[in-house]
Amino acid sequence: MNTIVITVLTVTVVAISSATPGNHAENDTKPAATREAGQETESEVKLSDIPGITTPDRTPNACVDCHRTYPEMEIDGRLTTALAGWKNGSDAGILVKARASAQAGRTLAGKHPEISALVKVIPDDCLMCHSRDSWSAPPFARLLHAIHLVGGEKNHFLANASGTCTSCHKLDEKTGAWHLGSGIER
Repeated sequence: MNTIVITVLTVTVVAISSATPGNHAENDTKPAATREAGQETESEVKLSDIPGITTPDRTPNACVDCHRTYPEMEIDGRLTTALAGWKNGSDAGILVKARASAQAGRTLAGKHPEISALVKVIPDDCLMCHSRDSWSAPPFARLLHAIHLVGGEKNHFLANASGTCTSCHKLDEKTGAWHLGSGIER
């Protein structure tokens, strides 16, 4: 009886281990051209370019890595500079997106208060007013996604800055948790 049980277990283990998905690629001798779609071997798979995950992260500090001064072009692209200019009224396109991302029933005047004394680390400090539950300002996530991910090739972030989710959202490889990159303006 023990011999039968051991034989059955051995046959079962051999059958299961030979049926695992990883073993077939090693034994697959079909040329790539004759394999069905989706049947590439590991050496043939091309990973997508995902900054910070499969390619180097060019924006580890997110917003401030793009919104900065560009002396060679005489451009001050810092967010605090843009927001200071909105004390009397904001950019019309941004205002449309801000109003659309504001809470239902909230009316925005289109002006941004002076923040230079409060905001040092961007976007972390922006969340003081632009929290998920804020009534005083549109929630940060909705506002920024509307500004940066809408408009296709007319959107500078997408068309010219190669913007992706990982331009802002950073993965902690140890824990699998996501966070926003943040930093001090330059």
